[in-house]
Amino acid sequence: MPGLDKIKPRTMIILLSAVSLFARLLFLGRKCFWIDECLAWGATRMGWLEMCRSVASGTPHPPLAFLLMKLSTLLAGNSEFGIRLLVAITVASAVIPIFRLSSRFTSVRGGFWAAVLWALAPFAVSLGQEAWVYGINIAISFWFIDLADMAWRGSSKAYFGSIILGLLGILTQHIFLIGIAVSAVLYFLVKPESRVSFKKFIAVPLLLAFFYLPIFFSFSEQFAARNTRMASAGLLLGFDRLFSTLPVSQFLKIIQGGLLPDISPNLLDRPRMLVAYAINVVAVLSLAVLPFFSGMLEKRTRNYLWICFLFPLGLFLSDSPTIRQLSILWVPFAITSAAFFKRFRFAGPAAALLCLISLIPYYKMEVFPYHRSNWRTAVETVEANADPEDLVVVFGGKSTSLAWEFYSTSNLKCLTPAGNFPFAGDRVDENGERLRNYVDPVFFLDSIYCAGQEEKVWLIVDSWNTPPISTLNILYEVNYRLQAGVDMEVAFLEIQRNM
Repeated sequence: MPGLDKIKPRTMIILLSAVSLFARLLFLGRKCFWIDECLAWGATRMGWLEMCRSVASGTPHPPLAFLLMKLSTLLAGNSEFGIRLLVAITVASAVIPIFRLSSRFTSVRGGFWAAVLWALAPFAVSLGQEAWVYGINIAISFWFIDLADMAWRGSSKAYFGSIILGLLGILTQHIFLIGIAVSAVLYFLVKPESRVSFKKFIAVPLLLAFFYLPIFFSFSEQFAARNTRMASAGLLLGFDRLFSTLPVSQFLKIIQGGLLPDISPNLLDRPRMLVAYAINVVAVLSLAVLPFFSGMLEKRTRNYLWICFLFPLGLFLSDSPTIRQLSILWVPFAITSAAFFKRFRFAGPAAALLCLISLIPYYKMEVFPYHRSNWRTAVETVEANADPEDLVVVFGGKSTSLAWEFYSTSNLKCLTPAGNFPFAGDRVDENGERLRNYVDPVFFLDSIYCAGQEEKVWLIVDSWNTPPISTLNILYEVNYRLQAGVDMEVAFLEIQRNM
């Protein structure tokens, strides 16, 4: 951008904020809800206290993000746009701490283009357009880390502000703890003669840890149940995961997000995607890795930024995180990107252009790129073709009843096995073991068939949580099937009884 060095930082912040907000408000209501957004919508219809209790019992998330989404519906209406509005504004605001933080470690020019990257990256835009907890969590994390960094440099106002934001972050999502750890690493990036005393520094994470302990113990059972489900699903846990392609696949999505698939052999069979993947790899490695080996960063900064990059990847030891859970990687990524943009003046506009080009296919999508189940199309298809006496059966996550309720405008009879009590905790067997709320589709459909009451059934399957219809060995004859998104199928089943 010509004359960028002549623009005041305050003016840059206004410009960055406007671009970031516009990118997230554009087509904000276009994409249909995915299954977890349906859960959030269901929560917003409750009273404030009831919502906090239900969210804590039915999800592994503290309630603050849901409080923000409920407030959003009160301000903007009970629609996709309405529940997402305050999330979009919150995530858009994260461009400010990204700019300030990366500018302090590099230059104003470098920080500006690093912030532009956050404003326009398809991953960051997508994170700000979904009504869920991760975008809110990372926005608070960025603001907290920015204030903490200023606090380590001696700002009293920032010191107390970081404590307040830290408390809010803990009430938003458990992985906010990684943000606290990253802020602690940044303390050691400040030169000893310029930073506050170690005693004053360590008081912040200790205070936040003390506040978090009762929250952790209240969710300990849900953490254990999650680990059990992952183990039973055959997901590998432990150090072996760190040496698999999983961490690399997620890290390479830091700009493009779900627009790019995981690393797999079938990439070789998709020439256009392979080219896009190669361009993305060059961009990510140039912005995240090259600054460590080209003298773009001071030695102190370089040494500790490695920790900021590697520490979040420790989640793979006990979980299967996506880039949405690893968004904190944007803190070191913004700093290394800013260093790259400072060295190569053309790189900032080039990265912005790459993001703008990538936003075109993202905006055209009616579903989010990481969960491609089109509930809107599925429900509309059924209601446009079903007779009043037909039965509808929906399989998927535990919020399927809410998904049907949000998009349905008919009085069709609908059954949502395992989706009727989205805020109920997991069931417990006779030995006290927590059981996943799962109903076998074949068993359930065959029981309807054997009862002989329903001759015609419309089936909606979110294959993200349920096997595809083509793999179900059911007694019904499948007379019609539609793919409503990559992960969703609609089928018309009919009984053919022998006369």
